[in-house]
Amino acid sequence: MPANAFYNSFDTETLDPRNTHPGEYRNAFQIDRDRIIHSSAFRRLQNKTQVFLSGEYDFYRTRLTHSIEVAQIGRSICAWLNQQSGLLDEACHIDPDLVESACLAHDLGHPPFGHTGERTLHRLMQPYGGFEGNAQTFRILTQTLFNEGRDGMNPTRALLDGVLKYKTLHAEAAGAKNHYLYSDQERWLDFTLGHQPFPAELTPGSARNSFRSIECQIMDWAD
Repeated sequence: MPANAFYNSFDTETLDPRNTHPGEYRNAFQIDRDRIIHSSAFRRLQNKTQVFLSGEYDFYRTRLTHSIEVAQIGRSICAWLNQQSGLLDEACHIDPDLVESACLAHDLGHPPFGHTGERTLHRLMQPYGGFEGNAQTFRILTQTLFNEGRDGMNPTRALLDGVLKYKTLHAEAAGAKNHYLYSDQERWLDFTLGHQPFPAELTPGSARNSFRSIECQIMDWAD
């Protein structure tokens, strides 16, 4: 398939080298997407409620259907930007498969019962560093999915950046109830950033958490 100058080998690098078949026809971001769709973590979303309103409709909104909807909206936003922006064209554009991957993965670590469930888990997990849904998604992708204790689904750097809405570590966010990464995730955050420090003006908290990739921002808009 034609090269896309918007990305390079830095973006497609994985935590461990991927053993791809010589006849592999998918690009790195399509492999990311396929691994998410066929994962147990994605299937578990069907049993997690997104919005819990009993009796109003004859169905419950689940995180699985929500994630599929977010992925569709994300691809549409991506297509619109690629078509309307004078800075993007066929040779240099935002990858829709990468955006879709980030959208499909964005709720993998979130509990049922929406924000109420997350707040309850955070309270119960206080002795162990709390609970944060986005940090848990990052943990599933990098540590538990497919290979417990190794590098998870071995995602690309660009996918990790695409789901990483918050880049402040818990140890740097005194008293924070959400919007942080677990402190033991510093290794994977460092990989995502290419082992480069944050600029001085991006202090921990809201300033640092506003520093996002375009794919992450599209995912957040779609959400």
